[in-house]
Amino acid sequence: MKKLMLVLFAFALITSACEKTEDDDGGGDDNVSSLNPTATQLGFAINYTATWCGPCGNWGAPRVHKYAEDAPKGAVMTAHASGDPMHNSALYGSLSGDRPTGGGIPSFWVGDKSSAGDGDMVALLASGNAKAGVDISFEKSGNTMTVKTKTKFFSPDAGEYYLSVLVLEDGIDGSSSSGNYSQNGVADPATYKHDFVLRASSITGNAYGELIKSNPGDGFTVEKTYTISLDASWVNTYPVAIIWKKTTSGSPSYMYINAMKKK
Repeated sequence: MKKLMLVLFAFALITSACEKTEDDDGGGDDNVSSLNPTATQLGFAINYTATWCGPCGNWGAPRVHKYAEDAPKGAVMTAHASGDPMHNSALYGSLSGDRPTGGGIPSFWVGDKSSAGDGDMVALLASGNAKAGVDISFEKSGNTMTVKTKTKFFSPDAGEYYLSVLVLEDGIDGSSSSGNYSQNGVADPATYKHDFVLRASSITGNAYGELIKSNPGDGFTVEKTYTISLDASWVNTYPVAIIWKKTTSGSPSYMYINAMKKK
């Protein structure tokens, strides 16, 4: 009888551990085990923009750079509209389908707010701890980026949680001598660089990623590995990971939870 009780107790411990952690890469990778997600709110913003848009260069570019300064570890990105050489139609449509531009650009979203001011990122960062956090590491080999993620939930909740991993690029020449990449409206046309440019996603054409957990418990962790193809012309690329909670009511339907940038 005692042996049976010991076996049942051991089985219960193993079952509890399996319910708490999902590991897509076998659990033996030091890059994943060293990741340490926290509940600290790190911030998120989208800037819908285009090279041909004068106001995008005039006041849009300074604002998105201000958001990135305010949230140095957050996911701040620019999605370039059609007619722009950096336009990714599928990802632009995916983002704007849930976070619309409002009919014109430049247009911003900070978290779940259609933004109207420079202080919106500061307010988001001061909003308190998030329900979940994510940490990431990455490696590049040739035209492939491998991103390892660890997501942790800090309170139990009902609902579906999604994770997206996006590739951004900094430092693209947008000066007056860069041809189609030249940005209209900027104060420094001879030296301007395009930063935070949305290039690729862990799921092709989908900016909001994949379901990672329904109804998570306190302390639940999820580990994932993503392999993303890169274009050979992209140089200064790096990943961001974003946690969303999907809702069936209200807008946006993918509510922002937390994010992480790693360079």
